[in-house]
Amino acid sequence: MNAHAEIHHDMEGEEADLQLDTLRGDIRDAMLSRIRHMKTNWALLTEAEQAEIVNGLELAAKNLVRGVVRELIAHEFPHAVVTLGEVKIGGTKGIEAKITCPNIELNRNVLGDHVGEMVQIVMIDSDKFMGEREAADIQPDQGDMFAGAPDDEGESAEEDEPCQLPKPEDFE
Repeated sequence: MNAHAEIHHDMEGEEADLQLDTLRGDIRDAMLSRIRHMKTNWALLTEAEQAEIVNGLELAAKNLVRGVVRELIAHEFPHAVVTLGEVKIGGTKGIEAKITCPNIELNRNVLGDHVGEMVQIVMIDSDKFMGEREAADIQPDQGDMFAGAPDDEGESAEEDEPCQLPKPEDFE
């Protein structure tokens, strides 16, 4: 990675524009905005360096979203992760549903302590928040600035012939 790719923290306190359906992409874009304010210009990083930064930020964004969902679930609400099985709709009882989950102490406490009580089921999955508005903008490497430069007659040089300065012996 470029030795000059130091993050410049001049954006403290700015709030990111977040929407639930694009949360992962919004968080990534907020982080990329910080990276783009590095001491070294984003455009001076190679394509591989840019891709490496984006990949790291993608992983961080996914972990952050999962953490946010986990914190929301665990904040004040007792919960059990269950699999919804059979659902029967109709009759005088209303809707009946069968759920299954691992037989662990947490699930026994949450479900067992609330039998017969009114509870709220929230259908939440962190995958719902993994969208993005658009893909990250990774700029391709520019290559040799003299490759394909026009020759004396205004035509571009051959692709297999790189433009070079004349050899010193050509001046003798």
